Amino acid sequence: MKAVDPTIKIGAVLTTPGDWPDGIVGAGDSADWNHTVLSTVAGAIDFAIVHSYPGGANADEALDRTARLPGQLREVRRQIDRYAGQRSSKIGIALTEVNSNVQMNSRPNGLFAADTYMTALENGVFNVDWWNVHNGPTKVETVDGDTDFNDFGLLSSGGCVDDVCQPAVNTPFHPYFGIKSLTKLGRPGDTMVASSTDSDQVSAHAVHRADGTVSVMLINKDPLNSHTADISYAGYTPTAQAPVMHRYGRGDTDVTRVAATAGRDPVLPPYSITTITVAPHAAAASVGAPGSPKTTAVGSSTATVSWAAPANGKAVRYEVYERLGSNAQLLATSTSTSATLHNLPPGSEHTVNVLARDADGRLSRPSEPLTFATTAPRDSSCLVNYRVDSGWGNGFVATVTVSNVGDSPINGWTLDFTWPSTGQTVQSFWNANVTSSGTRVHVTDNGANAELAPRSGSTATFGFVGANDGANPTPTTFTLNGTVCRTS
Repeated sequence: MKAVDPTIKIGAVLTTPGDWPDGIVGAGDSADWNHTVLSTVAGAIDFAIVHSYPGGANADEALDRTARLPGQLREVRRQIDRYAGQRSSKIGIALTEVNSNVQMNSRPNGLFAADTYMTALENGVFNVDWWNVHNGPTKVETVDGDTDFNDFGLLSSGGCVDDVCQPAVNTPFHPYFGIKSLTKLGRPGDTMVASSTDSDQVSAHAVHRADGTVSVMLINKDPLNSHTADISYAGYTPTAQAPVMHRYGRGDTDVTRVAATAGRDPVLPPYSITTITVAPHAAAASVGAPGSPKTTAVGSSTATVSWAAPANGKAVRYEVYERLGSNAQLLATSTSTSATLHNLPPGSEHTVNVLARDADGRLSRPSEPLTFATTAPRDSSCLVNYRVDSGWGNGFVATVTVSNVGDSPINGWTLDFTWPSTGQTVQSFWNANVTSSGTRVHVTDNGANAELAPRSGSTATFGFVGANDGANPTPTTFTLNGTVCRTS
């Protein structure tokens, strides 16, 4: 097809990491679906397709599971990186189907729609499609005082279940207004910026608009209680004037502008979406955002990042930032269009943005984000091989082999590693003793395999059954008796 029309784009359908049938190996295959497909087509495709139906017993549980989506999308990107190499940056990810798959016309599913769209876009997809516009009723129940038809559609089809009928054709359901709320947050060409909250009941998303204003969407997932939002803007000073505020909550028939008071913290009603837009206090920077950063060299503890200068030529200095929780850490400054980042942990993943300053010291909008991972050490006295032998979507069996490639014998060993995802755990184990604390895993020999002879490739092998709620990425850093190991 591309030989006839080079503009044709080709996509490959992948399973969503952590969701069935991820991890299952088909008869005659040597790997699961994603690894089998990508090993074959990564050199030819333009995008990958994934779907998301997080499920749960009700829409509230599905809404909570939105937190799994960033890890799932990062794992898709890791898999693409592995097989596409230099081409990886040219391969996009499209989320072509998403819905809670439970209580689908309900108010909590409206919150799910807004939260999921923004979470997916913030984590690198170029497209999100709700499944679907019209579908039809399947089961009638009451959710938050409303009749729910378990209809995948955004708009009513006018169908009936027994003697209970939907409203008139094309009447919007709650997810329609959840998605419509996004039009008050931002538009194409605006810049998404990092945001977070200290409450697991409130989600936050933020956009730096092209006109200099900043919009923050706060989704109160609590069905019973209001929450007061104390908003801080890092690196941005809003005007003292009252913000523009829009809301969709109980009693609203549309996304509605509501009154806001200058200097007063907004109150988020139960089960609501509130969007607050503030204008800048000071004049905007005269310099545009730097071009998309790229890595030109990556080692075990350093990475060199480069970018294009803003078009108007007013940048006098650049700053490279990494988001850590709700804070941003300055990693490097430069007066040229590249910088080397030092003292990065081996095998660690980082997401950075580059900002420019003009001659008056004002910061530009951030560049597009860049995510990269440092490598394992090239030289070490130990070597670790981590292999997933089988999986079934939410569980797996793994084998770990530890090798002594140093000059000194080892008599008694401990191995430590950290799960990349909070949903990964060890359930049972053999040929070693395994304990866990949060995402940290601590392994000790079982006595029979305590001795590892020097430089002979002497090894100890142990295994375990693990569980994963969401993606199941491979740990990147293993430490044997305090030494960071090479990996294979």
